[in-house]
Amino acid sequence: MNDHALNLLDFPRIRDSVAEYALSPEGAASIQAALPLTDTDAVAELKARAESVRYLFREGKGVPACSYAPIEDSVRVIAKEGTCLAIEELWALGMWADAYEAERRWLGQARHPALASELSACPDLGAVSQAVFRIVGRDCVIRDLPELREISSRIQRINADIQKTTAAYFQDESLRAALQSDVPTQRDGRTVLAVRSGSKTKVKGIVHEVSSTGQTVFIEPELLVQKNNELVEEEARYQRELARILRDATAALHVHHDAVLAARAACASFDALYARARYSHMNDGTFAEPRAAGMELIRARHPVLGSKAVPIDLRLPEDARVLIITGPNTGGKTVSLKTAGLFALMNQFGLAVPAALGTAMQVFDGVWADIGDEQSMDQSLSTFSGHMRTIADIVSGAGPSSLVLLDELGSGTDPEEGCAIAMALLDHFIAAGALTLVTTHHGILKNYGYTKEAVLNASVDFDKTTLSPTYRILMGVPGESRALEIAGRNGLPDTLVEGARAYLKDERTDISAMIRGLSAKHRELEQMKDEERRRLRDAMEEQRKADLKELKLRQKETELRAQGVAELKNLLAESRKTLENLVRAVREGELTREKTQEVKDFLADLDVKVADADRQLRADERKLKTGARPPEEIKAGTSVLVLPARRRGRVLRAAKKGSWVVETDALRLTVDEADLEVTQDLAMRAPSISVEAASSRSNRAVIELDVRGFRLGEAIQALERQLDAAVLEGLHGFSVIHGTGEGVLQQGVRETLSRYPGVADFHYARPEEGGHGKTVVSLG
Repeated sequence: MNDHALNLLDFPRIRDSVAEYALSPEGAASIQAALPLTDTDAVAELKARAESVRYLFREGKGVPACSYAPIEDSVRVIAKEGTCLAIEELWALGMWADAYEAERRWLGQARHPALASELSACPDLGAVSQAVFRIVGRDCVIRDLPELREISSRIQRINADIQKTTAAYFQDESLRAALQSDVPTQRDGRTVLAVRSGSKTKVKGIVHEVSSTGQTVFIEPELLVQKNNELVEEEARYQRELARILRDATAALHVHHDAVLAARAACASFDALYARARYSHMNDGTFAEPRAAGMELIRARHPVLGSKAVPIDLRLPEDARVLIITGPNTGGKTVSLKTAGLFALMNQFGLAVPAALGTAMQVFDGVWADIGDEQSMDQSLSTFSGHMRTIADIVSGAGPSSLVLLDELGSGTDPEEGCAIAMALLDHFIAAGALTLVTTHHGILKNYGYTKEAVLNASVDFDKTTLSPTYRILMGVPGESRALEIAGRNGLPDTLVEGARAYLKDERTDISAMIRGLSAKHRELEQMKDEERRRLRDAMEEQRKADLKELKLRQKETELRAQGVAELKNLLAESRKTLENLVRAVREGELTREKTQEVKDFLADLDVKVADADRQLRADERKLKTGARPPEEIKAGTSVLVLPARRRGRVLRAAKKGSWVVETDALRLTVDEADLEVTQDLAMRAPSISVEAASSRSNRAVIELDVRGFRLGEAIQALERQLDAAVLEGLHGFSVIHGTGEGVLQQGVRETLSRYPGVADFHYARPEEGGHGKTVVSLG
């Protein structure tokens, strides 16, 4: 890729934004060093992976609960035998291993077989994490190790004795006036007393220091000398034992050095993928569809402009190689050019672009651009010379699969010669097969767009009422520069504008009228096309719904038939057994009244069962025809339709079992319930209105909540809102910046976190990330 074009199109800014979403330093560095790919298959695979990871955010999987620490120093130490990690280096290595495993497990949920296979093949750093956190906690504090427990207890006892001894000095009434402070202090790791210089003889001991003013003498009392000596010896013993433990741990981690290196390389790759997916999700982008040639941008918004960007549509069919965009200044020609170029780079970087579904792009082997003023006083280049030097590089480098963007082609010199150079360049790029987008004000190039094959005209729309651009692109129609209108709108006196118009009137009236007529016809045609597309979408949607309903009806009909056959078989089998028993009883004995009544009862019961089965079958058929709506209760006064004629009536009362008396017009009928369908009264019903509350974007959870400068009540309210939002959005953790100050905010934050039911753990951040001024929160 051409570095000059990357900078002109603001690609480094997009890349920096993507890198900010990386969770690890390795992932961020991988993003910063990466360039857009040029291989079609590689681009498709990268986008497929990014899309599978982005789908995890849409499923509400939250974000990985991990916090990477920089481990460059740690890796250098464990690379050599006989070295010893510092506590901070050991802790950083454990935190990194934990974060690596957490992100690897999270990404393993993505539905992409190749990615899942690669993640499972990554080194397992569980042993590294276990070795580290046996010695140090996740708050970077040494654990209560058996090897250090006896020494720590000894140190605590000595400190208690020292505190008891110093307390005796402060409680001695005869010494209170001699002491400068009522608390002991430390000098070179030994406990001393601050004594007024005039009373130093009252405290016997060793003088360690005198204040700069000479008013205070720091004395180690004789009673403390032995205890301080014992404390120094025990602390030295503690440090020796701790150093031994750290050396053993470093030796144990040395065997994992190669695994850590491989894990860092793997982390750089999959964390860069995570950053791409997160950026695409947070910017609500669409992954462009592949295309063999050309491009189609639908409601494309330049990502750098943010909410100020106006969506544009730009379509280049596969048989078009040049698009000439004309129109007024400040109309959006250059922005359209930059949007197309930046989208090509983002697409080949594995990112979703801020556009609507249906956006499609080919993969380019190079993107070349000449945009803006290339004037350079240092190199003695005029505007035209600067443009020509850049275009010369493009001519030598652009090929059949290149994208070329040329802004204000042919400007900066004599219009006639500039147009000749512009047309010669376009001839060259057409012959080379490069996809070329050009902006210009030259009228001759508009005619070139009509007379050359594979060349299209387009223009940026202009509102004649407000004399301002609409930033819409009209494909197929050249545009006017509208220089006179824009000059008048920006303060040029009307007399000068009218004078300029008089000079142009004779030469350009016919051309301007033709362009205005073409523009009007184009707008009318676009409206007709939009309406046709809308009707086609509606018709296709209705057809889809009808096909789906028909499929469901057929499935239900098949189920009902199977069910009816099965029930009929069961009824026949049971009836046959009963009838056979009755016949056998009649043949074996004489015919009595009881036996005759039993046969009659059997036949009557069979008649009832057949009627019930028939009624149920008709009810199922009616339910099938009405779209499987839930049954509605029938009672006196219910409005119904009498099937199969669908005659409207009203239920008067219940008749025999399963039947109702219904009044239809002037007739009263007794109708089986299976032949009734509940309907609505003819009277108009009042419309119902439902209101749904939309969640405010201001209540969204953030990764880092800053409450510095807040009052305590405001800070607690902000923290509670953050906790509620984090739980709702599935966030696994975040951090709170409260500063140190007097400790009011710090204490309030920790008290709020301790009583919130969803908080699993919280602790201060590591020193380089804020220490006691920042609290890291983990949610359960």
